[in-house]
Amino acid sequence: MKITTNIYLGDCKDQLRMIPDNAVDLIVTSPPYADQRKNTYGGVRHDKYVEWFLPISEQLLRVIKPTGTFILNIKEKVVEGERSTYVMELILEMRKQGWLWTEEFIWHKKNCYPGKWPNRFRDAWERLLQFCDC
Repeated sequence: MKITTNIYLGDCKDQLRMIPDNAVDLIVTSPPYADQRKNTYGGVRHDKYVEWFLPISEQLLRVIKPTGTFILNIKEKVVEGERSTYVMELILEMRKQGWLWTEEFIWHKKNCYPGKWPNRFRDAWERLLQFCDC
């Protein structure tokens, strides 16, 4: 079996257009989390995140093979002392697009330390959500 690896450098909104339908076996991505990396990525507000990500996930669904897997590394955001629901909302909207949410893994961050917040600890984990269109 021949294995081919292609690396695309650039904004995924542009690069995905260069990939044919049903051509990719595995996609692993860690997009900017809500309200993070404003200077690098422009920062996507938690209440606009789902709207921002859905056009990307639509293209990912187009390029992934029916037997392929998509892994999304994403983390909730705390807004005014409460966790935002944007990750859960994204999962539900991606299911409406045709994705199947098949598994969830945890990335255990061993270098975690207590947070600066009075009502909670700093997270020692991040989600890895597995999707497919099988």
